[in-house]
Amino acid sequence: MVMISLLLPDHVEQFRVLVDAVAAAPDFDSACRLLVERVSTSLKVPAALLVGRAGGWRVQAAHGDLRATNGDAPAPEHADVPAALEAAVTSRPVGSDEPVSDLMVTGGGRWTQVALQDSGRHHLRLLLLGEWTLSAPMLQEWALRVSAALRRLPVATSSVPNRRLVTTHTFARRLSRITDPGQLHQTIADSFARAVRAEKSSLALFDRANNLLTIAATSGYAGVLVRHLRIRPGAGIIGAVYRSARPLLIANVRALADAPTPRLRYRTPSFISLPLVGADGVLGVMSVADRRDAQAFERRDLNQLRGLASIAALALDRNDAVRAARASARLAAIDPVTGLFNRRQLHLRLDEEVERARRQQAPLTALMLDVDNFKQLNDRLGHQAGDAVLRVIGDVLRRSVRLFDVCARYGGDEFAVLLPDNGDGSSAQIAERIREGIEGSRPRGGPWSDDVRVTVSIGIASVLATTGEELLARADQALYLAKREGRNRVAVSAPPDRAS
Repeated sequence: MVMISLLLPDHVEQFRVLVDAVAAAPDFDSACRLLVERVSTSLKVPAALLVGRAGGWRVQAAHGDLRATNGDAPAPEHADVPAALEAAVTSRPVGSDEPVSDLMVTGGGRWTQVALQDSGRHHLRLLLLGEWTLSAPMLQEWALRVSAALRRLPVATSSVPNRRLVTTHTFARRLSRITDPGQLHQTIADSFARAVRAEKSSLALFDRANNLLTIAATSGYAGVLVRHLRIRPGAGIIGAVYRSARPLLIANVRALADAPTPRLRYRTPSFISLPLVGADGVLGVMSVADRRDAQAFERRDLNQLRGLASIAALALDRNDAVRAARASARLAAIDPVTGLFNRRQLHLRLDEEVERARRQQAPLTALMLDVDNFKQLNDRLGHQAGDAVLRVIGDVLRRSVRLFDVCARYGGDEFAVLLPDNGDGSSAQIAERIREGIEGSRPRGGPWSDDVRVTVSIGIASVLATTGEELLARADQALYLAKREGRNRVAVSAPPDRAS
């Protein structure tokens, strides 16, 4: 049973406002999209706008689920309702329609057709799902006003190259500001969909370590639906595009001889997949599906995405290079055994902290640590045991200091700690906490674990202003004082003016 619908006073007011919005649109195409979206939203039914040209009718814009029906069973998932709408309108000669009439659509239910006045460039038909002919007088009057507004608008086709240039420039600027990989991937997926008015898109990136493609970002549907996918090069559409490094534009995937089973999340059978080619080969595959007007993607859509693809590939290459550089910089600054800063990085930070302490007249303390009897331990139990001891010390140091303090392996079995804004008193407490923590720890990982007892001697130096080398030298002197006094203890260096 078909439900009969009527325009309500609220609808009439919304349609009046819509005429003004259409008149203010920048061009004909934008006005068509706005018109269909607003009508569909106001009446809460799917709507489509068809344009008649010499080659026949085609859907210019659509909004809502075109497979829904008013009172009948929904159209089958595979039904090509946009094509059925075009066929139904084509069956009536152009110019012979009544202003408002009903229209039976094969596989798509009953629709109402509203003829918009010929603008001299196009024949237009607005289709509304359901039976709206009882409101024909109001629809006809409104159609006359909309037609007049549409006639005054410029056609946007001549500005397509300029729009493409602006879109490409904006895309490049946006990507250049992003450093987070996840945000970069999502921005690429969203921008590709927006560029060709697609409802859905996905970005698949190649994982060289596992020789597989994985979905890095999606737009228009939940990424959790596809994040588990692992795509081999050559497998499926994405894998084939990756291997061939050539784009694929499909108007109707169901027409292919070896067509894959349609997925429920896709509304239309048309899609584009294209490779993202970087400096060292194909980085991944970008795919878009479901044009918002329910039409098949065209060559101009592919050309638009090709321009974006080269920019996206450059951004992905740059992001990979930045991450590799950061990893290299980290490796250059980190001791591989303990995970602490190395000596070179310590001296860089030491210069910064000394300058800051001098500028702010703030105390700066240095601790120098040395493992007691480390050579004998290494000779007796081997280098694996020695490395395990060094790792224990690194772990204790990290747990014992503040986030902004600096811990480093100075060389061999010697360590250094910089404590900004700390004088002798509190620094001595920190040093004692470190000493006790190391004495109470046991290295793990070998049969020798229970035989190893680790202790350290610690020297402290703290002044208001000095050179970095002088500060470390005085902490080192205090360290050897602790050694002479029996090891496994903390010694504090006297300030320069009291040192003997």
